[in-house]
Amino acid sequence: MPSADAAAPAAQSARRNFRRHFAAFLVVNLVLTAANIVGGAPWWAFWPLAAWSIPLLVHYLVYRTSTIDDAWVDARIDDLRSKSYDLSHIDDIKRAPTGAGPERGLDEPRS
Repeated sequence: MPSADAAAPAAQSARRNFRRHFAAFLVVNLVLTAANIVGGAPWWAFWPLAAWSIPLLVHYLVYRTSTIDDAWVDARIDDLRSKSYDLSHIDDIKRAPTGAGPERGLDEPRS
């Protein structure tokens, strides 16, 4: 895993590349749609929009997965924990017997 110092410029570069791709997508498809509106039907501008949307989506998914770091994971875990309204079932699972060996909970040490 790259160090935190090396990950920050890489994340900034990935963000910049995706933003450029998205800006090009918007500009080109707005121009094509405007040309299609001026030219009238048939509505051919949909097909370049649909075809380019797929690579843009893939680029977004690659960008998002490449910028995940430990700080993001910790923040996401805290967010999910804060949304869990009933945590008592976790304590019940820890105290329940595991079924393998003596009657002990998951948080009790092995003898």
